[in-house]
Amino acid sequence: MTDRLAISFWIWGLFDTAPNGFFDDLEGRMVDLKERGFNCIRLESGAGLCHDRHGKPRGELNFQEAVPGHGRLIRQMERCLTGRCDPLKRLIELCTLAKRYEVKVILSSWYYLHTFWFTDEAINAELMGLPPEERFMYFARALDYLLNELEQRGLQDTIAFAEIFNEADGLDFVGFYGEKTQPKEQLNSWRSWHEDALEFVKARHPGVRFALDTYTPYVNPEHVPRNMQVWNFHSYYLWSAYDVLERAVTWNWSSPVEEPVVDESIRRFLRRDLVPYRVVRNCRGGRPPIIDDWYHRVWLYRNLEPAALPELERMLEDNLVKNIGPFKLKAEEGVAQAVKLRDQHYPGVPLVIGEGASYCADARLRWEERSDAYWEVVEHAARACREHGLWGAVARTNSGPEDPTWHEYPDRLRRVNEVFLGKR
Repeated sequence: MTDRLAISFWIWGLFDTAPNGFFDDLEGRMVDLKERGFNCIRLESGAGLCHDRHGKPRGELNFQEAVPGHGRLIRQMERCLTGRCDPLKRLIELCTLAKRYEVKVILSSWYYLHTFWFTDEAINAELMGLPPEERFMYFARALDYLLNELEQRGLQDTIAFAEIFNEADGLDFVGFYGEKTQPKEQLNSWRSWHEDALEFVKARHPGVRFALDTYTPYVNPEHVPRNMQVWNFHSYYLWSAYDVLERAVTWNWSSPVEEPVVDESIRRFLRRDLVPYRVVRNCRGGRPPIIDDWYHRVWLYRNLEPAALPELERMLEDNLVKNIGPFKLKAEEGVAQAVKLRDQHYPGVPLVIGEGASYCADARLRWEERSDAYWEVVEHAARACREHGLWGAVARTNSGPEDPTWHEYPDRLRRVNEVFLGKR
């Protein structure tokens, strides 16, 4: 196994089609990456998009806004606007530069979770039309096509590991998110789909490691493919810092367009002229709907009152400071849980945290970056990852060139990476 991976999250870096996009100059971003102490990138590979089912490159593709008219303030989402690009060409360019700068790459697919938000109707009709039992193998073949392209150019050694799907235990066709008890026969089916797909790519590419990716370290062992070679789990131990805002909005989950009920405790943070939820929910026209909680999130942050943001930031930081001990404990417990489960059932499998800390949806909210308490918790988590022997860790999900932190607080990113890499 190679040295520890300090991971930067470039989720849709290949698809940044905005004028003067943050990822236009990939070589410049590689230089920045090393300056911030990262040595690894995790991103959407374009599997299923780069080639058709027969392995023929698709070439340039159309990309669309995820939530037209409402997503420009949402972190990461705002970088994927209407435009065209060739994701295969971009991936080859990125991996060529990664090899030059001694950077490793983690390939994953967010297609069924997020990426379909941006892709055009023809591709969505094709991939959404696949029966659930065929999706793991289809994307394993799509990953095989990508890896063949890289191997033909001598770039396969840039791949730290690859995943068939991001958060494979949370996708809607394998039970979706949340603590649910699924029938054993269902678990066996999902596990067999995943195991067959992993076995296919392992046989085709013996020099590459293939991972299970989960949205939590608290997984059902019966859901875990027994032939995984890496376990990449996520631990959003700080996301609940936003509960004081987000849980003051009540949604009627049985009615997809009903307006939410807003508690008076946060009314002052919202605009008086609220954009109706039904407007946000219906903005995609005939395109496939996204997950409801993302429509909810976009509606909430879309409707924040700009003049109230400083007070909101103080409230959020005060909540973190008041609960800093429990947040640190939660970070430790997530790592310890993954180690315990790995040692009991999958001894020797390397562990990685590929996403974590929190997700600050609104790019205008900057309290995290400025908060000493926030970075204290994140450093605490990085130290726990190092002490428990994890192979890789992400400082924070919002750690790529499109995020304000990249430009405004490079020293804080470097410090967290150095803690994890044992340089501090």
